[in-house]
Amino acid sequence: MKLVLIHGRAQQNLDREILKSKWISALKSGLEKNDLLLPDGLDIGFPYYGDLLDNLVQNLPSDSKAISRGDLVSINDKERDFFYDLLSEVAEKSSISDLKIDQNFEGFEKEKGPLNWEWIQAILRTLDQNTPFGDSSLKQFTKDVFYYLTISNIRKQINDCVRAEINSSPCVVVGHSLGSVVGYNVLRNLQGLDVRKYITVGSPLGLKAIRSKLEVPIMMPLCIANGWYNAYDERDVVALQPLNERHFNIDPSISNSNGVKNFTNNRHGIEGYLSDKDVAMEIYKSLF
Repeated sequence: MKLVLIHGRAQQNLDREILKSKWISALKSGLEKNDLLLPDGLDIGFPYYGDLLDNLVQNLPSDSKAISRGDLVSINDKERDFFYDLLSEVAEKSSISDLKIDQNFEGFEKEKGPLNWEWIQAILRTLDQNTPFGDSSLKQFTKDVFYYLTISNIRKQINDCVRAEINSSPCVVVGHSLGSVVGYNVLRNLQGLDVRKYITVGSPLGLKAIRSKLEVPIMMPLCIANGWYNAYDERDVVALQPLNERHFNIDPSISNSNGVKNFTNNRHGIEGYLSDKDVAMEIYKSLF
């Protein structure tokens, strides 16, 4: 049996082995809460694409980076629309009203909405003030997810990196944050392999802006033998929507758990998910 761990974004310039050991340490902490130990000799795959993603994004044509600079002139329409859709959904789910956003709005009132970058900036500032996920972190997350979902070369290289860790051996796959999106895309196009379970934590797949960029039809990957388990903290603004029939309607349905109390500062960190007693137990059970 193999355990494959797929990390999210913002992991560039890190040592792969040190990062992997942090994941394993957090998982062991969760297992200890169940009086369990990680099985001896378990093969653990950790596809590291942090530097690859960063390099691919940094080497995009300059006009593709406009949104990360806040450039009001050369922002790509698709980027701007994606930012508006995703951030508006996060704000709505976080019970942040237009009135609150308006207090951070520095443009002309008649220009509010998806066509105005100043309104998008106001949403970011308001989310920064009202959620534990900072302005710059949320902006970078949205940008990286957009590039991964819409630029085929970036998506292919990241997918290939993850796909290389999933072979003919039975395996359990765990995806966090952007890694849950990458994992889904990879597994969706795999057949004939034995993936015992797919486990996602802190997943943004329930957000409409992300779901609308996925290959259709959205479906349970055929290679998954024993279902898909999704865990999230309701305070995690990246994972506000459960993967249920309303937000990610597939058959068989995904088992959702909203009981995680993620202790990390932004409620999104992997340590706060893998050290959760129930998440760790779900991973452990899936290995046998």
